[in-house]
Amino acid sequence: MYAQVQQQQVIPGEFPDPSVIRVGATFYAAGSSNDWGPIYPIYSSPDLQDWTPSGYVFQEQPDWTVSSYWAPELFYQDSTFYCYYTAKRTDGTSLLGVATTKDISGGFTDHGQLLEWGSEAIDAFVVRDNGKLYLTWKAYGLDQDTLIQLLGAQLSDDGLTVTGDAFTLLTADTDTWEKGGIEGQAIFRHGDYLYLLYSGNACCGGGCDYQVGVARAAGMEGRWEKFTQNPLLTGNDRWKCPGHGTTVQVYADWFYLYHAYPAEGFPYLGRTALLSELVWDEASGWPQFKPAGDQDASTLLPANFYDDFSGTQLSDHWRYDVASYSFTADLDTGLLLTEQDRSTDNQSGAMLGINPESANFTMSTEITGYNDALKGLVLYATKDNSLGFGVRGDSLILWKVEDGQFEELAVQERNYHGSVRLRGTVRDAHLAEFQYSEDGENWQPIFNETDNTATVTGDHLAWWSWGVKAGVLVKGTTGAADRQGAFSFFGVEYD
Repeated sequence: MYAQVQQQQVIPGEFPDPSVIRVGATFYAAGSSNDWGPIYPIYSSPDLQDWTPSGYVFQEQPDWTVSSYWAPELFYQDSTFYCYYTAKRTDGTSLLGVATTKDISGGFTDHGQLLEWGSEAIDAFVVRDNGKLYLTWKAYGLDQDTLIQLLGAQLSDDGLTVTGDAFTLLTADTDTWEKGGIEGQAIFRHGDYLYLLYSGNACCGGGCDYQVGVARAAGMEGRWEKFTQNPLLTGNDRWKCPGHGTTVQVYADWFYLYHAYPAEGFPYLGRTALLSELVWDEASGWPQFKPAGDQDASTLLPANFYDDFSGTQLSDHWRYDVASYSFTADLDTGLLLTEQDRSTDNQSGAMLGINPESANFTMSTEITGYNDALKGLVLYATKDNSLGFGVRGDSLILWKVEDGQFEELAVQERNYHGSVRLRGTVRDAHLAEFQYSEDGENWQPIFNETDNTATVTGDHLAWWSWGVKAGVLVKGTTGAADRQGAFSFFGVEYD
């Protein structure tokens, strides 16, 4: 294992499984959505350092999909952008799809299912070598009696059809650091060899142990040799469980864009995008990651967020849970969030949230109007695991949903017929204290009556493959008027 690696955070907030390409003078990156919409966020950059949100691959779910929107891989040829992606079909099987566009900021056209392979096919990566186009993927991750493998097959020249027979690139070695499986491959040519960066072990959650290794071969279907000094990249005291990225060349230099958990807020905050440079060991001919210097600035300063909902549509920062999506968001003078259905299996309600950029922050909003819907602030992992503070009729409600069970932690009566401001101070991405104010200046705390403390502990918000969202929520009762919440603004300020 080499020395501590130079690691620079370049895209703030949650952005797992990043893929990066260069087209002309612009770099583009896409990342996993998991079960959050819009699907597959896209960023652009002139220099790999400063990134700007540039839309999404899909505004709506492709018809054949239901969830688990993982590992989008960008590819570019013939003035066309491609996105090869993983999603679950309606029968619960994960497989690979493909979409294309001429304008990456204008959304993609889906071409449907590209490859189904056994119980699961995930983590597409496409590479052209010696004039041939190849699709690669992870197979056998759900087959108990079969070793996990990285497979490949030739694609048609237009990239939309698998034309060749499958062949094996790598097989997980259960006697080494790869015992948890291998995935997230990225292939590129340097000199006489193709190099394949890949990730091994558990990607996600509090028990993750993700790491990155490398292999090489003379050609795609040749014998792939793993580096004897793998893994090249492991976690440290700042970044945990690094892996699943892609490489990009800048003149003679190579860079790797990948994800890792920030140690602060682990694992509640989710995985963010880091950049490291690949350098070459002249003696061995193998790559290594550039060691960290004394002045390695690895963490971005988080940018405060504020939205007064004055535009004609929601900004690209807002996300929603596609598995429980059933609401409308109208913008006029603020946000009117309406829960369309009161589903008994969704005890959290309808929410809009953003990805926090740091583990310690204060979120706030103002609620206007009066009805019997619960409306307010929320820390949200899934519809079955959330917590928040809001107003319902004449009552302030402190609450949580754990394992699908809604529980009121405190109820405080008040005369509520105008507006009220709410704020929540969050620590370590899962500990929250809430206050309310009539005038925005004088704040009163609300106490958790179950243990007589000001803190609500969100241990249940640690979800295996994504981090918490901070946002606003409406949970209705009966009747259309009781399923709405009006918010004049939402903001997040970081420590």
